[in-house]
Amino acid sequence: MASANLARQLAMNVETWAALQRYGVTERTDVRLDFHYDAPSRAAAEKLVALLRAETGYDVGEPQASGSFFSRTFAISGTTQSTTVSLDILSRWVTWMDAAGEESGCTFDGWGAQAPAAA
Repeated sequence: MASANLARQLAMNVETWAALQRYGVTERTDVRLDFHYDAPSRAAAEKLVALLRAETGYDVGEPQASGSFFSRTFAISGTTQSTTVSLDILSRWVTWMDAAGEESGCTFDGWGAQAPAAA
């Protein structure tokens, strides 16, 4: 059974893919996907960063802290390598990204991509 977060992310995939298509992205267009996670602690954030670096070729930044000392959270952002995507590929990728977050105690907060410049 999919988590509520995964269900929400998969629903957003449909909208985001449609928006990218309106800007000229097709299943043959190379794009880099930007992704974001939220983590409740530095330890969870570091565990996720290590997992993503070990399992993917993604550019993953260091965890960024925000909030006060008593309610500190951490954000993790990164970018995939250039690749082609489709709605099916995005759905499988988001499912994996959500599972990686859950395994690390983090929440997958979504993804985006910059539409290619018009030729």
